[in-house]
Amino acid sequence: MIFENEDIANICEGYTLIQKKEGFRFGTDAVLLANFFNGKKNSKILEIGTGNGIIPILLCAKDKISKIKAVEIQKEIADLAIRNVKRNGLEDRIEVVNMDIKNIQEGNTYDYIISNPPYMVLDGKEINDKDIKSIARHEIKLNLKEFIANAKRLLKPRGELFMVHKSYRFLEISEELIKNGFSVKRVKFVHYSKDKDSSIVLIEASKGRKNILKIETPIFLNDN
Repeated sequence: MIFENEDIANICEGYTLIQKKEGFRFGTDAVLLANFFNGKKNSKILEIGTGNGIIPILLCAKDKISKIKAVEIQKEIADLAIRNVKRNGLEDRIEVVNMDIKNIQEGNTYDYIISNPPYMVLDGKEINDKDIKSIARHEIKLNLKEFIANAKRLLKPRGELFMVHKSYRFLEISEELIKNGFSVKRVKFVHYSKDKDSSIVLIEASKGRKNILKIETPIFLNDN
């Protein structure tokens, strides 16, 4: 069932996504993160902030995972994710849960966490903290420190975190990861074109394991 304020996007062959015409819609970041993920298929995986369910659906479509638990704090969006999971026949592989990750009690449980967390810092500007899009984009319900601390709490020892964020916050992210016992393993910078600075960064980090950092070949979106 599709409501008047919704439309349908084809996300890859055989898979579609219901989205709101106005408000939260998936972007390039989600597709990039799904492509960047390289965890082992039969593992225990958690997504923090699933939104409309785009990332777990893409991971299933690419056959990168067997099962995943996808958490979303906003009920309206979690309900939309559940509808998208059902629409694509993935109920046996994707479990969508409407809750705050701070309330998840399963410490040291997951092999992998994947997330496209809120990017934008609350800088004193007046923001509608009830607006769906504002909550998805701004650190209203979850800031960077809370996100990384909870990822540490929920991951198994030597578990791995996959995330996408804004490039200008890369140093801050790296420092926070190290502070929480992570080691950055892979980094891939994304540019809109070769003459533009990087706007997005993809990061893989390991909990409690030392890595040799690999900075991968950048992506230039206009060339792909």
